Amino acid sequence: MLNDRFLVADDGTHIAYGVAGSGPAMVLTNGLTTTTTFWQYVRPRWLDRHLVVTWDLPGHGRSGPARSEATARLQNQPELLARVMDAAGVQRAAQIGWSTGSQVVLEMYRRFPERCVSLAMLFGAAGRVLSTTQLPLAGKLIERLVRGTPPAAFAAVCGALSRAMRAPGSFALGRRLGLIGENARPGDMQRVIAHIGSVDARTLRMMLLSAEEQSAYDLLPHLTVPLLILAGDRDPFAPSELVGVPVHRAAPGSELIRLPSGTHTALLEEPELIARSVEDFVRRSFAAS
Repeated sequence: MLNDRFLVADDGTHIAYGVAGSGPAMVLTNGLTTTTTFWQYVRPRWLDRHLVVTWDLPGHGRSGPARSEATARLQNQPELLARVMDAAGVQRAAQIGWSTGSQVVLEMYRRFPERCVSLAMLFGAAGRVLSTTQLPLAGKLIERLVRGTPPAAFAAVCGALSRAMRAPGSFALGRRLGLIGENARPGDMQRVIAHIGSVDARTLRMMLLSAEEQSAYDLLPHLTVPLLILAGDRDPFAPSELVGVPVHRAAPGSELIRLPSGTHTALLEEPELIARSVEDFVRRSFAAS
């Protein structure tokens, strides 16, 4: 079972993590509303050559709800990530983030650059995550709705959306809207959707607002470690032209790989290409360090 170990943050929040494999370390950071599901096809390909650390954000997966607003804020997740690395016996690692986990990875570099051998952003932004989406509902409107909705009401809305996503026809609708890729398997998406319904709504609300407030664009011109950007041209959450390309331009020496058919579920659809690209990048970054 993944993330079968636990630590307790200073405010009492329980954080679940897992350690497997051996070799140069890779730390995998999930995005909001997700657990380790999105790594299920790429993680096994890395275990033969790497020690792989996974963990669950507060309120997600097997981690407990955030006990304080500070612990829920995305900008403070590096403190928890450093604790996870300490508990796993890892001093330095290739930091791999998916979706909003990409923002956590960049904040990890801001707070603990000595613990980062390299950074990889997989289908995620460098900040202001809602402002760069191409979702059916405008990102700025989503922010206003989340910010203006009381916590109890937000929890009720999350529950209603979770039930709607499990309703008949929702998978086909998600494909038509571009939220789910054409090659995503229904079983995989059922597991993703099932987890969304279990995320602590209070924690999610605080994390989502902090993700829109966060920006690491000030860091990008000054990175001293390699940066890999994987971007999907059909990803409505982090479209290449609005996210991947601007990040690549802002970070001298960064590497950009664009997937022409890539959506936000690309890790579940094109795992061989993604796993190979990331592993080659990590191998080169460790060799250079």
